[in-house]
Formats: sequence, structure tokens, C-alpha cells
Amino acid sequence: MSIICRNLWVVLLTLVVAHADAAERVTLKHDDGSQESKRSMTGAGQAVRFECPDDQKWYVRAISVHGSRYGAAQPPNEDFQVIVANDDLSQRQEINRPYRLFKRGKEDWVRIGVDPVEVEGAFHVATFFNPTQTKGVYVGIDTDSAPTHSAVLLASDPGEKKSDLEGDWMIRVHLTNEISGEALTLVDNATRAEQEKQTESARDAEILGDARSLTLKHDNGEMDAYRNIGGALYTVKFQTPKDVEGYVWQVQIYASQFGGKHNSEEVSGDVYILDENREIITRTTFPYSLATQQKRWISIPTLPTKVHGKFYVSIDAHGGRFKGLYMGYEEGNPKQIASTDERDGNKVQPAEWSKKFDKLQWMIRAKIADRPVVY
Repeated sequence: MSIICRNLWVVLLTLVVAHADAAERVTLKHDDGSQESKRSMTGAGQAVRFECPDDQKWYVRAISVHGSRYGAAQPPNEDFQVIVANDDLSQRQEINRPYRLFKRGKEDWVRIGVDPVEVEGAFHVATFFNPTQTKGVYVGIDTDSAPTHSAVLLASDPGEKKSDLEGDWMIRVHLTNEISGEALTLVDNATRAEQEKQTESARDAEILGDARSLTLKHDNGEMDAYRNIGGALYTVKFQTPKDVEGYVWQVQIYASQFGGKHNSEEVSGDVYILDENREIITRTTFPYSLATQQKRWISIPTLPTKVHGKFYVSIDAHGGRFKGLYMGYEEGNPKQIASTDERDGNKVQPAEWSKKFDKLQWMIRAKIADRPVVY
């Protein structure tokens, strides 16, 4: 290498190091490093409120949680969620990270890297571990901290605070005031839904290849309420466009799981595709782990199922008092396209008790393609 080239590399390296040194990094915390208690909460998440050091924009680049995993030696094959939100929790970014980051045993600091998220002023950081009796994460609590900066958020609605905490969750946030490239910004529910739709479209395109797909739906995407009806099947009627053949390859339901005593990887529900006479064509079993305790659209891959004209999709969550899926619905059901059913041999049809639920239009969608789709 020539002397000129070597000197040029030295200058470039010096500039890079100088730029890195210019970026300020701070760690925000409310705990003093001592853990007096710990908690894992079904149906809830751990939130801490922080404030940026000044009026400028900062970027969350990582968080640290003092905690430990409980349950089986093998970590569950699922993610937990980190949420960065504004002061009133109306805008947020949701980041998923694998459960295996947490080890069993004594609680210790776990650093969780995130794509940079832009924050300014006051903001919240929260964790949701979707815990049950057989798996979860204990998060440390510093009870010496007062007044509290911590709260418990509802997993079903991360924008709603359930209660304040006595003391503070041992969660810290690492900020920098400079990054290379673009950062994630906090967005409202409508914007996040549009982003998720774009992500879904890209994922579908990769699965479908040359096949063409259409989503059949009756809902407008706005849930009025939700229910778990023990022993019931939730059914919606569909029609293929222009009475042509199609192949069901995915079903979507707006739902969340509940219950703290089951292993969500070992407990399952069923999707039935029914013909126009409500006879079962195919049955696809799916694990509860597809759902979290937050209500949202869940995509369930199904066996390629040929349909022609009228057909039905029916969901059997095998729900009961202590575990099941909360199924979202819209009020009204004026066209009677939804019903609450029971299984009778090879058929799924309304039961004697079903009429009381006739006005519930279950939020269930079906994706059909012009040829069989195999994942």
C-alpha cells in the first residue's frame, strides 16, 4: 500500500473515531441496583416512565432488565415484547425479542438491544412476557424507590394503565443523541395497523410465489367487544367471488389468549373449513402460542382446502373458564353471516343455546388463492 493510501486510511479512521466520541450516551434509571422483590404478572406488563436529559431528540438503543426466566430448562420458542411509548401511551413502537435472552436462576441484568427509537421529553418503556404458570420472567423491583415511576399496563391494551407500582421496576434505558441512518418513530394505532398491513403483504407475497390471493372479510377491522364462550365454536360464512373455485390457505382471527396455568405451546385450537352444508372439509390444529395476551390479528396457516361458492370457517379454541381465546366481534350481524356453534359429528352447526349470541359478528377472515399454497 502506498504512503498516500495509508495516510488516507489513517485520516478516515480518525474521523470515524472522533464522530463516535462526539455521540453522547446516557443510561436512565430509577433503581439503586438493589432488588427487594420480584413479580411476573399474567395479563399485564411492566412499565417505567423516564425523561430525556434535555429538550433535544434522543434515541433508545437498548434497555436493561433485572430478571430471570422460570419454567422449563429449554426456553419457549416464542418472543417477548418491548414497547417504547410516549408520555400518555397513545403512540408507541413494539419490538419483539426471543425468550432465550433470559436465563433461569438468580435475577441478573439482561441487556436487550433494539433498533434505535426516537424519543423526546417524557416517555415510557415497557416489557410484556405473556407469562403463564409454566413460563415467564420475574422482573426485579426496587421497593426503596419513592415516589414511583413505574406502573402495570394491561397486556390486552398496552395504552391503558392498570395500576401504579409500589417501588420501581428494575428496568433501565440506554440513550444516545446520535445515530447513523434512520430511526423508528412512535406511531399511533392507525399508523401501526397500516405498517403491519404492509409487512403482511410482503410476507404473503413471499409465501404465495406466482399464486394470486384474496382476503375475504365482513368486518371493518374495529372490534366492539370480545368474549370467551366455553365449549363454543365461532363460525363465519363466506362466498368465493363470481362462484369460482379457490383454495383457503390462511385464516385470520382477532383474538388474544388468557389463562395462567397452561403451556401455550402445548395447548391448541382447531380451524375447520366447512362446505355449504356445514360438513367439515379440513381441520387444522394451531398452538395457543400464536396468540398473546394482547388483542390483535392472528394469522393461522391452514391445509390447502378447495372451496367453491358458499363455505364456512369455524374456530374451536377449546376454551373454558381458566384458559381459552378471547374472540373479538362487531355488534349487529345483520346478514347473519356469523354464528356460535357446536360440533355434531362431521358437522358444525348452531346449538339450542346459540340464539343468545346471534348479534355477534365474529372477526374471522379467510385468505383464498387461485391454486394450492404450501408453506
